[in-house]
Amino acid sequence: MTDETAPLRRKPPRPKPLDEEVRRVLASVGLPGSDTAERDRAHGVVVTDAEDGAVFVEWFTSRTLRETAATEQREAIVQGPATLLHRDGRRHMHHAIAAVLGAHGNLKTDVLVDHGVLVKRLPDIPMPEPAPLGLPPTVGEVLSEAPTLMRGFLISEDDKDGDR
Repeated sequence: MTDETAPLRRKPPRPKPLDEEVRRVLASVGLPGSDTAERDRAHGVVVTDAEDGAVFVEWFTSRTLRETAATEQREAIVQGPATLLHRDGRRHMHHAIAAVLGAHGNLKTDVLVDHGVLVKRLPDIPMPEPAPLGLPPTVGEVLSEAPTLMRGFLISEDDKDGDR
């Protein structure tokens, strides 16, 4: 290549940082992101960096619910309503977050019991294009070849060629 074409060559786009992509995907399904990463003040989705380019996603319930659950635990109410709601709500939200991110594609998710979701980016693996012979026939192709009593009545043999 000559130096004149150098400005015309494009570099492939770099993937967005994983934490930005995860925040964008979760915000697109309506999960609110937390305005802080401090655990005692956070509520909503918190995305933090983990090792090896992975991110850790955690759901924090409201501060009021967490404080009420903490009060129940201090008062030795083991199965109190706030404690159960906090624990089960976090567990269900972590599984929902993992499902959303897994459905997004090229992200591997691992739900860590009662702690959060570890998210890693899968390497890009090129998928081979399906061979045209291997594709199943479309509904239109199947119906056009299907024998029917009405075929001669609705579509005459002369109309197949477009002569009307």
